[in-house]
Amino acid sequence: MKVLKYILKYFFILLIIVFILLSIIPYFFSDNLNVAVSKPYSNSYFFSYNHTNFHFRLFVPKHIQHKTILIHGFSASTFSFRHNIDSLVNNENLVVVIDMPAFGYSDKTETANYTDTNKIQAIHFLLTMINKHTNHQQWNLIGHSMGGTVIGQFASAYPQQTNSLIFIDGLPFSSTHSSLQNIILYPPLLKWTDIVLKYKFLNTQSFQELLSSAYGQTADKPSVVGYMEPFKIQNSGSSIFRMAAHSGYAMISDSVINTIPKLIVWGKKDQWIPIENATDYFSKPNTTSLVVPNAGHCPMETHPEKVNATITNFISNLD
Repeated sequence: MKVLKYILKYFFILLIIVFILLSIIPYFFSDNLNVAVSKPYSNSYFFSYNHTNFHFRLFVPKHIQHKTILIHGFSASTFSFRHNIDSLVNNENLVVVIDMPAFGYSDKTETANYTDTNKIQAIHFLLTMINKHTNHQQWNLIGHSMGGTVIGQFASAYPQQTNSLIFIDGLPFSSTHSSLQNIILYPPLLKWTDIVLKYKFLNTQSFQELLSSAYGQTADKPSVVGYMEPFKIQNSGSSIFRMAAHSGYAMISDSVINTIPKLIVWGKKDQWIPIENATDYFSKPNTTSLVVPNAGHCPMETHPEKVNATITNFISNLD
């Protein structure tokens, strides 16, 4: 018994030493990356809402018949919709593509507001500002992967501003905030995330493996570079943890969403969110669907022609 107590005592001391070392070591590493560029694209714009900067891109057709906003998924940015914008604009859509905080070229600072409620309120603010200069007040909301939850939250809060919901390999999954989420805000842990990102994942090979897994096929170099570039900005790792710690506040109302016309687009070979997770949603009221046979998690990138035609036809038939 004495031997066991002796072992446990020194095991506990060892754990404390390891914990202290892990809390100190990251501060000896340099994790300094780039400062965010002021204009990443020729049609880039920024606005501030609740002390948080949002990056978005605006595409305006000659004649505005529809208005559409696109929300990217986890680890993505406005870049992920590069193959879809022209089709929408040619269909007389005014198009807004926006980066969510922690991703792309939106805010990644320690002081930003990463709550999901702040995201949807900021989107509402932006669309309201644009509405002041256009006749059409309602928007078609397109969300890929995690963006599906964002557009579901937005529609639940602002149904009067929502014309339709288009989900691409993502759905409005509900979650509840827990105080335990704050554990990941431990400063040394946040420091470690930036270090691990810089020294382990911020290279072409790692991003190609990740993106190829999402695509269900080998990702080409321009795609890899396009996804990786925003992660070269300071706090790209730690800001994701801050976002995770502040999620689960915004509510989703199925009763509201059921009243809104919906299109679901899904890659049949999606390994990230298998189609089985979405089959129940296909039968919900006011819902049509497209299953892309050979596509993975990003059919709007790997099979843009079929996806674009389905989306533009869906939007046109709403009138």
